[in-house]
Amino acid sequence: MENKKNIINKKIVVQAIIDKIENEHDDFEIKTGIVEGYSKPEKIIRKGNQERGYIPDVMLQSEQRTELYEVELDEDFELDKWKLFSLYISKLKGSFNIVAPEELLPQLRDVLNTEEIKAKIIYFS
Repeated sequence: MENKKNIINKKIVVQAIIDKIENEHDDFEIKTGIVEGYSKPEKIIRKGNQERGYIPDVMLQSEQRTELYEVELDEDFELDKWKLFSLYISKLKGSFNIVAPEELLPQLRDVLNTEEIKAKIIYFS
């Protein structure tokens, strides 16, 4: 079987997320720096530390809620980023979503539980 990593890249996954959102919701403003034609999300920073910050892969904003999406295609997880996004989104009553291939599910669940990071996992096969 051919290696999926050669076929799937972050841009393809982000485009799929955007397509799904655009088909299901028209009240969200979509922000991403990965696919052309959208404004870039602002950097989310830790209070008191302007240097340490991250830009989410996709940010959805409406008057009622904010959602963050982070695409992870391998096991090289950035826990600091996830913790920051989880904290940020909890204050906004939104959701933080990690989008990953099905084979990463066991590691993802384990890391989220161990590190007590609040996030939804959206997986694809």
